[in-house]
Formats: sequence, structure tokens, C-alpha cells
Amino acid sequence: MAFIYIDESGDLGTGKKSCEYFVIAAVKVDKEEVDIALRRIPKKIRARKLSKKLKETAELKFSNSSDEIRIAVLKAAAKLDIGIFCLAINKKGAAANIRDNMHLVYNCFIKMLLEEDFSNISRKTLLKICLDKCMPPAEQQKFENYIKMQMLLLFKESPHVLFEQEVSQNNAALQVTDFICGAFGYKYNTSKQGKGCSAYTDIIKAKIRLEKEKK
Repeated sequence: MAFIYIDESGDLGTGKKSCEYFVIAAVKVDKEEVDIALRRIPKKIRARKLSKKLKETAELKFSNSSDEIRIAVLKAAAKLDIGIFCLAINKKGAAANIRDNMHLVYNCFIKMLLEEDFSNISRKTLLKICLDKCMPPAEQQKFENYIKMQMLLLFKESPHVLFEQEVSQNNAALQVTDFICGAFGYKYNTSKQGKGCSAYTDIIKAKIRLEKEKK
């Protein structure tokens, strides 16, 4: 079984306090033993890095974690045999389109993954795609249909794909994906501040298979 975990960073607003980029990132895992190791990262970080009080928090998230925790999670992920993919969308002039057509944004992202990396997946492999719960049922169905169609075109046969939408609090692998996505969000939305914006993505640089900015 192969696994893909997808998360997003940034808001869909257009106000002065809104971020400039909306980011989607994915973590692809080709081996079940690596998936197990990925899921263990939050628990290990909790045990080694968090104070007794913080260990009771519901989940680890990039947005409210310290620099130390962010670095620890990203370094742990960088040690694993994973592939990382990112699409950073400049919202200027496109925010309404993103908000009203989230499944199209995800379709664009999945098409990037298909073209870049999916052709090496065994035809007999079950592919599990897990998203942080973000789409209403109707949008999710459109998204699933699109993926199946694209994989059918790629593989010339019926794909073996399992979809899950899950709350990240209940999925440790999605929590790690949140940190990876957050690293890209930090890079693109703090780039105008000068040096240091890529400090987090530099940690996982060796694992990045595709990073694309869409304006």
C-alpha cells in the first residue's frame, strides 16, 4: 500500500490581514513501515520536547508550535523515505475562484502529482489518499471522480484508490503533513521579510520532489 497525505496552509480571505499565498502540500509514502514511522513522530516529539502541561494538548500544529518543535518535527520527517510536493497559489485576483472551487484547486494539485510521480506506482498497489477534513461531501465526490479518471488515463486500467477525509487530531501522519505544509506557507507568506523565510523548508529540502508557484 502507498499513502498520500494532503494538507493546506493559509486563508481564503482577501483583506489586508489575509496571507498572500494559499498553499497545498502532500507527503507521499511508498512503504507501510515508513508510514508507521511517520505516524510515530508526533508521539516522540511530545515525549521528548513538550512540557508536562503541553503534552495534554489535543494535537501538534505548525501554527501554534515553538521554533524548537517545528524544527524537531521537520528533522524527523526528513530522515524518512518520503516524497514531498507543494503548490503555492498567489491569491491575487484568484481568491474568489479558490474559495468557490476548492475541488478544482485540489484537482490541479493532484494532476501535478500524477504527472510527476504516480507513474511509478505498481498497478497492483492500493493507494490511500488522506486529506485533512476540508471539503463538503459533494466537493469530495467531484475530487474523487477526477482522481479516478486521471489515474485511469495514466494506468489504462481501473485504479485501486481509497479516499479518506479525517480530522488531523485523529491522524498523526496528517499532523506531520501540517508541519510540512506550514513550512511552505511560512516560506511564501514571509518572503517579503527577507532572509530566513526558507529556514523550515531547507530542513526538508532533500525530500522535496516538486515545488510549484502558481500566479
